[in-house]
Amino acid sequence: MPTHETERAAPAWLTQGDTVDEVLGLLKTGKEAEVFVVERRTLDGRHAEVLAHKRYRPTKVRKGELEALGFSRARTFANDALYHEGRKFRYSRDQRAVDRMTDRGKRLLAERWPGQELESLTRAHEAGVTAPYPVEFTGDGMLMQFVGDGEVAAPRLVNARLDPDRAAEAYAQVAADLATLTRAGLVHADLSPYNLLWWRDRVWMIDFPQAVDLVLNPHGFDLLHHDVTTVCTWFARQGVACDGEALFAELLAEAW
Repeated sequence: MPTHETERAAPAWLTQGDTVDEVLGLLKTGKEAEVFVVERRTLDGRHAEVLAHKRYRPTKVRKGELEALGFSRARTFANDALYHEGRKFRYSRDQRAVDRMTDRGKRLLAERWPGQELESLTRAHEAGVTAPYPVEFTGDGMLMQFVGDGEVAAPRLVNARLDPDRAAEAYAQVAADLATLTRAGLVHADLSPYNLLWWRDRVWMIDFPQAVDLVLNPHGFDLLHHDVTTVCTWFARQGVACDGEALFAELLAEAW
């Protein structure tokens, strides 16, 4: 089996109906969403695939509703306006509510996360970044490739315990994917060893809800610089020669 599987798109049968999904368990919780392990299989039993289902928690719920919906805790991420700058709402009344950060505006921003992440993941995957392939939008989130073997998820890079040679390889892969992402005009905007996975000798980039357009978002270049310095600081602690400012300059050249 090839070690680099990001070129493989979602198998066609996954989105052609006549399938059933079974939730196998909770994979992880985050500030705004939870990720579940799901097995999708055809009714005739010929095909089956383990997927990751990222579900965003609702912004307003009554007592007991979160548990009934399968969530373990409430949503806590609030500072999201920064990541939506440059993305205008279709209706002027919605944009005014967001600009003024009214309660309605905050709710509109929160409800935009699921579709925005799917859009960013699709854009990154199609550009050639080593990232899970997207499967479909689910209303409250998305289904995507499960990165791991069987039902065992790949470890986060921070927990992968790489030797010095493997750490250097991992850094080279991250730098290459950052260049690919930059050429596509996209910034991850929350990159760290906690949302990079190590699987089959490859670094996989995950968690794109805060991704922004490099040019359209007025903070795009600052967010890119933050991504670069964050990962370079971590790799430097692993003994990898990493100059964050030099890498940032290289990425700026890729952008233009």
